[in-house]
Amino acid sequence: MKAVLCLGGSDPTMGAGVQMDTAVCRAMGVAPRVVETMFTKQSELGLESVELRDITEIAHDILHTLDDGVQAIKIGALGDAHIVEAVVAALEPWHKDIPIVVDPVAAASKSKTEVYLNTRAGVRLMESDLFPLAALVTPNVLEYGNGERYQNCKAILRKGGHTDSFAELEGREPAKWVADVLEYPNGDSFEYRHTRVLGGEHLHGTGCALSTAIACSLANETTLSEACHTGIGALQVWIKEAMEGRHDLRPTAPSENS
Repeated sequence: MKAVLCLGGSDPTMGAGVQMDTAVCRAMGVAPRVVETMFTKQSELGLESVELRDITEIAHDILHTLDDGVQAIKIGALGDAHIVEAVVAALEPWHKDIPIVVDPVAAASKSKTEVYLNTRAGVRLMESDLFPLAALVTPNVLEYGNGERYQNCKAILRKGGHTDSFAELEGREPAKWVADVLEYPNGDSFEYRHTRVLGGEHLHGTGCALSTAIACSLANETTLSEACHTGIGALQVWIKEAMEGRHDLRPTAPSENS
C-alpha cells in the first residue's frame, strides 16, 4: 500500500489537522504516516490554545518515517520558525524524489486573540525555504491575497471555496459555482469548476482534506493536474455526504473518485 507522510497539528476535538489527514488517507486507500507538530485545543468557538512539540522530536519522527518509505508528503500547520527550519532541513534531501503538498495554514478561521497556527517569522520562512521544495502549495483565496508570497512556488492551487466567505454578511447569495485554479510560474493555468454545495462553507477542515487528497493521488504517481482533479472530486463527494446527514466532513469509506 502507498503511504503519505502527514505533517501538521493535532486537532482531536474538531477533527481537522492530522485527524482529518488520517481519515482522508484511509478513504483514498493510502496509509497515513503521521508526525504531529503541535497539539491544539479547539471548539465550536474556534482555536483556543496551541502547544508546540520539541523540534528535535519532530525532526527525528520525520526522518524515521521517511526511512520507512512514503510516496508523498502533506504539510499543514507548523507552529513557528523553529519547526519550519527543522522541517526544511529534514525534507530538503528528499523533495526531488517525493512530491510535497503544502497547505499554508497560519491562522484558524476562528480563534482566540493571539492564538495562531504559525508565527509571522514562521510564515516568512515557509515562503522563502519550504515553498520551493513543494510540488504544490494550496492557499485559499484569503491566504493567497495578491499572490506576492507565492513567487517561489513550482505550482499553486488557489482553492476557491472561500471566495464568498463574506456573502452572508453582505446580504447576498453565494455563487453557484466554485473555481479552484492550478497555476504554474510560466503562466499556464487550469480551472476546475464545480457546483457549490450549499452549507459546505461552514464545514471544518475542507482545505485540509483537499490538500491531503491531492497528496494521496500524487502518491499513486498521477500527474499534478490529475491529482488536483481527483482530490477536488473526492472532496465534493465528502461535502455532499456531510450535508446529507453527517455532522462533520471526515470521510469514512473509500471514495469512488480515488
